[in-house]
This record gives sequence, structure tokens and C-alpha cells, in this order.
Amino acid sequence: MIDQSLRLERIAEEAADPACAVLLLDVVLGYGAHPGPANQLAPAIAAARDSAQRGGRDLAVVVSLVGSRSDPQGRDATAEQLAAAGASVHLSNAAAARTAVDLIEGGGR
Repeated sequence: MIDQSLRLERIAEEAADPACAVLLLDVVLGYGAHPGPANQLAPAIAAARDSAQRGGRDLAVVVSLVGSRSDPQGRDATAEQLAAAGASVHLSNAAAARTAVDLIEGGGR
């Protein structure tokens, strides 16, 4: 939750995989979590989506954002930053999972 280097590497790896159509990410806010996860994730999400698009495909990114408005990272600002990068942001893991499944079953966006 603090060091995102492996996650960032995996996002890029999955973006390069033509079999990958949807990335489902959990982002956890609060004390003990990364102080600004969207600062690293948003550019990685945008780059992944751009990479997939250059490869002739769409890559959906669905985020389960776990936290409260009072978390130090700022839940609403984090959600806005991730959405601006092209992610579909949900405040529950169940909603995010349903969205990811719908995207897969529907064949994309």
C-alpha cells in the first residue's frame, strides 16, 4: 500500500498484453497507506490506456477506492485524479467488480 513500484510495473505489463481488456485496481486510503497514490497511479493509468490504444485496442481501468472523505489523501480528490486519467472509480469493491465483469462480458466499453 505504500510502495507502488510493483503495481506500476504490472500496470505497464498488462497494458502491453493484447489479451488484457480490463484492469481492476484496489486503492486503499488512510493512515499507513501511500500518502498520494493517485500521483503515481494516474499517470500510469493514462499511459497504459494510451499504450493499448496505440496497439489498436481499448483498455478499461476500474478502480475500487477504499477510504473516507476524512482520510489524509483526500478521497474525493483522489477519485477525481484517477477518473481524469481514464479510470472508472467506485467507492466499493463490489461495484468495481461488477463493472469489470460487465465490461468483460460486454466485450469492452
